[in-house]
Amino acid sequence: MRVDRAGCVRFQFAGVVLVLAGICLFAGCRLPTTVYGQLALKPGETGDVRLARVELHDSVAWDSAPIYTVTPEAGGQFYRAAFEFPVVAPGPYYVLAWQDRDADGRVSDGDLVGVYGDSSQLRRPGKPVIVYKNWTVNAGDIQMETYEVLAVNATGVRSQSGDTTSFSYSFNHDVTLNSLALTFPGQPTVPDPSAAGTKVADSTYVSGGWSMGGQMPVGLHQLEFRGTFRDTTFVLRVAARVE
Repeated sequence: MRVDRAGCVRFQFAGVVLVLAGICLFAGCRLPTTVYGQLALKPGETGDVRLARVELHDSVAWDSAPIYTVTPEAGGQFYRAAFEFPVVAPGPYYVLAWQDRDADGRVSDGDLVGVYGDSSQLRRPGKPVIVYKNWTVNAGDIQMETYEVLAVNATGVRSQSGDTTSFSYSFNHDVTLNSLALTFPGQPTVPDPSAAGTKVADSTYVSGGWSMGGQMPVGLHQLEFRGTFRDTTFVLRVAARVE
């Protein structure tokens, strides 16, 4: 009797599980241990979030190899699209969504980027998503915007006679430059008092006419730029080789 009743109970329980599984199959509910959310284009941005890919990283470094990668689900719009990682091992993950606009294989200036737990101007990787076994985690809206990385390019050249040195430099974004300091090989750092001011992206500026009363040194020269970019202060140091 007990065996029969137990067998009956087991059969009935299995039937309940099968019924629930069928409901999930036809109703579209999510299986346990998944991460899902929406990619949303930030107001004022241009782009198509459907062209992005979504990654889960176990490191804060964006150039680390992703543990999981998916593309947005079909049926989305250019400004909003759903994504889902159907099977995820428990643990903390950083969500990175990005479109590699320049096809350089890494997150770089001009890419369309979004992170979970959006941080100020995308300077940090956001907050981790904590995934527990048999949990379904809603990452919410991942806001996508153009990623901007300030960079400066600088070169140096001596005059034909070798007694003066000039430097040319340009920024990839508009900035307000507060100061420029130069370090010649074997010499103390000196400021360029005429360098401060507004610098327009992709325009070339010159710090020239540097002389020490003899032959100017060759080799690596250090240039330090300080200023403001997007209401945030910056310090950029670059090396320019002079022959």
